[in-house]
Amino acid sequence: MKKIVFAVLTSITLTSCFGFHDYEIETIVDDYEVLWIDIHQSRSLKKVEILVPAFVFATGYNSKYIYSKQHPPLKNSKDKINLNITHYYIIERTKSIFQDKPVFGPFNKMEFEKKCEELAIKKPEFNLTFPTE
Repeated sequence: MKKIVFAVLTSITLTSCFGFHDYEIETIVDDYEVLWIDIHQSRSLKKVEILVPAFVFATGYNSKYIYSKQHPPLKNSKDKINLNITHYYIIERTKSIFQDKPVFGPFNKMEFEKKCEELAIKKPEFNLTFPTE
């Protein structure tokens, strides 16, 4: 029985892409991270689950919120991004393992600025930036 279990586990490991992915993870604050797997254009913001989908190119935070800028992918494309559109997101920080507080967005710039006023976010700085090329 041990040989069968070992053979199955070995087979799964060898047939999967385990260990062969190119990726990068950057911690923003607490358990919030920006990461990409295989291609830079997949960069998203997550806390266990994806909160802001690709392509995240700038983030910042204060004691209560994380804010993020995102370019959506071009229609019917996984590896090309639409640099002509910028979406903004605001995420209320939580100590919970899972995101149990609101994620606001996507917003355009004017909507983002209005929401920042409502939430008393003064001059949000996007101090973690990533290249768009």
